[in-house]
Amino acid sequence: MAARAIPAAEGLRLRPSVRRTTAIRALLALALAATLAWGFLVARGYDPRVAPLVPAGSTGMVVIDLSASVYEGAMEETLQKLARAGEQAGLVVFSDVGYELLPPGTPGRELLPIIRYLKPVGTGGELPVNPWQDFRAGTRISAGLASAREALQREGVRSGSVVLISDLDILPDEVQRLAGEIAELKRSGIDVRIVPLDPTPEKTARIAALTSPSALLRAPGRGEVRAPEEHSIREALPWTFVFPAIVLAALLALNERLLSRLEVSR
Repeated sequence: MAARAIPAAEGLRLRPSVRRTTAIRALLALALAATLAWGFLVARGYDPRVAPLVPAGSTGMVVIDLSASVYEGAMEETLQKLARAGEQAGLVVFSDVGYELLPPGTPGRELLPIIRYLKPVGTGGELPVNPWQDFRAGTRISAGLASAREALQREGVRSGSVVLISDLDILPDEVQRLAGEIAELKRSGIDVRIVPLDPTPEKTARIAALTSPSALLRAPGRGEVRAPEEHSIREALPWTFVFPAIVLAALLALNERLLSRLEVSR
């Protein structure tokens, strides 16, 4: 259907309005295009994982305690969760010394060959014979954390994180070394998260004083391993999409308000 127009004999007087309308349309079009580009970039950078154990946007290192005081089967749950979620992280094992098994950025599926040694077989809870039996001795958490930090620094990682899985058996001579290593991690901008394996309340309090209570990913009493974000509404909705959506809706409303067709009543 042909558009209905209002005849006007004074077209020259309407030219400023035409130019103003054209300029507003151009500005709104640019703003809408910029908002859509913003939403696209937000979508590309959005982490689809829900409350990952390795903080979103960081390169992680998982540090597991293989000292003689640890029952390896207790680690299976956490490593399975990392593998199922597709988390990308390196792996360090430690006892008296730290040893890097997987470099930073390794896909979570590479943990599966290691998990098989941590999965009990049969009804008695026995574990398969593992390749690090001779490696197991005392507990030096500081050595494991230092190996993880050095791996992240070697790769030039700017935003790093460490997930420590340990029974937190910290001997008196280890406290000062551990405090110094945790301080070094903080200075390097590396976040520390901890999955405790049945520690006593005293051990839990000691590590919480060195890091913070929020660093513990499991409550006392063998609760489920959960990231801090799982308790926050921030993870319940993709809040990063809210602001582009609000801006887009506001621009569309402004377009309708300023540039809608003039309706003349009969």
